[in-house]
Amino acid sequence: MNKLNIEPLQVEKASLVIRDNKEGENEDGILLIISGEIDMRDPSVAILPYLLNIHDALIAHEIKTISVDFSNLNYVNSSGIKTMISWLMKSKDVQSGKGYKVKIIRNGDIAWQESTFPVIQKLFPDVVTFAEE
Repeated sequence: MNKLNIEPLQVEKASLVIRDNKEGENEDGILLIISGEIDMRDPSVAILPYLLNIHDALIAHEIKTISVDFSNLNYVNSSGIKTMISWLMKSKDVQSGKGYKVKIIRNGDIAWQESTFPVIQKLFPDVVTFAEE
């Protein structure tokens, strides 16, 4: 079990797993791995509550950075992107000094990631950063 005590989520073709990083991977030691495909009609029903649970745990534990590994998320539809944006908006809305940064690990060979993540970073410049590629 990870230090946030959050179980993995498997929904249709998507898998979301939170784990503690090994020492040196991330200053706070939290990694969310999202893999598979998010192509369900309304991912906000299952995935958004999971992400908001992570959000609440990050705030409660005063964790300042979470790495999110999308490198094996092969497809996400527009509803899935909206779900991710809803989560990022929660971090942005947290009072100054209480929020957290989201460090995105991406795969440059997956077209949707190359076109979507730069836009998300422009929408949330104070929240989203990219891991070194």
